[in-house]
Amino acid sequence: MNFIYVENQTLLATACNELKQASVIGVDLECENNLHHYGTKISLIQLSTTTQHWIVDVIKLKTIDPLLEIFSAPKVQKIFHDVSFDLRILHHQFGCRPKNIFDTQLAALFIGKKEIGLGPLLQEYFKIKKEQKFQMADWTKRPLTKEMLLYAIKDTAYLIPLRNLIKEELIKKNRLSWVEEEFSLIEKNNWEHKEMSYSDVKGFRNLLPQERAILKRLFLLREKLAKQVDRPPHYIMSTKPLLAISQDPPKSLTEWNSLKSVHPVVKRSIPLFQEAISKGKTEQIILPELKAKRYAPEQREQLNELMILREKISKKIGIDGYLVLNQDQMQDLVLSKTHRSLHNWQEKLLQEFKKS
Repeated sequence: MNFIYVENQTLLATACNELKQASVIGVDLECENNLHHYGTKISLIQLSTTTQHWIVDVIKLKTIDPLLEIFSAPKVQKIFHDVSFDLRILHHQFGCRPKNIFDTQLAALFIGKKEIGLGPLLQEYFKIKKEQKFQMADWTKRPLTKEMLLYAIKDTAYLIPLRNLIKEELIKKNRLSWVEEEFSLIEKNNWEHKEMSYSDVKGFRNLLPQERAILKRLFLLREKLAKQVDRPPHYIMSTKPLLAISQDPPKSLTEWNSLKSVHPVVKRSIPLFQEAISKGKTEQIILPELKAKRYAPEQREQLNELMILREKISKKIGIDGYLVLNQDQMQDLVLSKTHRSLHNWQEKLLQEFKKS
């Protein structure tokens, strides 16, 4: 498969001049996401039109403003597969909000597909087996091998024909307007990339207030050390020992030095961990009580009726129930007694089935 490897601004300008003329572009990203190094950043952007493929080396280029302009332009449709992470990292790293998107994964759900990964869809539609060889590769290393680059470009090479086939099925089922509404709403979402916080640690809520404060101090120290040695935080110390230390800190240097499966920087930084624990012991993190939603008997009955209607529609049209109505929407329908949370296609669909 032929592609152009874009590693300087001259090639980027040439590529973007061609991309501007296209009506549709397949897009995929290869990123570092706390797998081999600290933090999240884009390494490559793969782009395909009907006639040409490009691999843009974001690490070498550093700035990709001409390409970001194309992403933000509504004239050219950008096809992604599972767009959510891509939109978050593009916004986080470049402040870019792509316009006119088409997500082949979401579109596949609306024609009733159960296997919606790119691999299963390529196998089904094109009899192509998607390789997994470089799924966990370190895409920040340079130079990248030809084999890695070929692997990367295959993720966009078939996006345009895949979109075309799925779009045909959507038209046959009269659901193209449904996904177009969903894509329009996706573009308006707040695509903030949020790194894991200390309060996201599983088990945080079950700790005592003082233990939560210690965990917070340890978590922030782990972040600092991870950034310092350029390793993912879980390489420094996984959350399980972090929780254990929050509840029962080592009482001696011998216990600290006997910690297993931790990065060497931990044992070089024992005084910092001891200081974090000492400060945490003088603090408390008190969480508000979680109040369960309480429904009146008639509201419970309405929720049950909505659930039955949702399953009826789901079975009839062959898409998952949560697409027809998700849990939050059902709760809002009952509690607010309005349709404010419904998308236009959902409201029309409900009205049709209520009449039938």
